[in-house]
Amino acid sequence: MTTRTRRPRHAARQARSAQHIGDRRQAAEAQGPVTTLPVAVDQLRAVIARLPESQRADAATKAVQLLDQLRQSIADT
Repeated sequence: MTTRTRRPRHAARQARSAQHIGDRRQAAEAQGPVTTLPVAVDQLRAVIARLPESQRADAATKAVQLLDQLRQSIADT
């Protein structure tokens, strides 16, 4: 069971993390789309890492499939 002081701390940590991610994304976007891609991939990797262990493999497989489809789509144009 969590204590009352833990939830505000957790919420504050999540807010700081979201702010950091947003700041990184904005800085990358200011430099251009090629710089934004690695940041977006890092964000995806972080989300997958936070999933329960039983869901990580499936999520990673889906992410790889989507990236492969996108790569193929870009190569075809």
